[in-house]
Amino acid sequence: MGIFDFIKSNKKAKSEKTEKPSPEQKLFSDKAMEIVIPIFEQFGFQKHRIEIGNHFSNITYRKKEQYLKISSTTHPKDYPHYYSISFGEGNSEGFFEFDWNSINLWDFQKKINPNRKLSNYDFPLKNELESSLENAKKDLLEFGASFLNGELNIFYQIRKERNQEREPYKIRKLNKDGKYETTYEPKSLELKKKYS
Repeated sequence: MGIFDFIKSNKKAKSEKTEKPSPEQKLFSDKAMEIVIPIFEQFGFQKHRIEIGNHFSNITYRKKEQYLKISSTTHPKDYPHYYSISFGEGNSEGFFEFDWNSINLWDFQKKINPNRKLSNYDFPLKNELESSLENAKKDLLEFGASFLNGELNIFYQIRKERNQEREPYKIRKLNKDGKYETTYEPKSLELKKKYS
């Protein structure tokens, strides 16, 4: 069953944007649904939103306030192309909330095994797709087990440490004297305080 059949079969899932998916994003999403998503479901996460476009895909599953998201990008400005698995709590759709209130699988890897080389996963070529997603599934079970089981202490600790190191987004604009001034973006500043 392809991803579009899967979407049609569940009326509760919010669906993707109207942009036509590229063949590589459609194939990636189909394989992610086949290989990784059964782990989400095994731990009680349910379909929330699926978006597949020409240069991106986002597959979001939720369990109460927790969420898991597989995101990929093949946009020319996002080189090197990659995909990631994110863990979060609360709003999974708002940019600022997602940005400050989620962490990636590699954040768990860094905390649990700091000597391991870390990064997002390179967006795989067709012949590497299955093995790459199998590897991501293995990492998810190894490093994300506490979150999958609803134990959020490590998640909270990682999120706090990461956000303490980050600066809020900045806005640069001309003031009434014709000089540029830089201020913190208010929502970003609020969420940094909340999640640090």
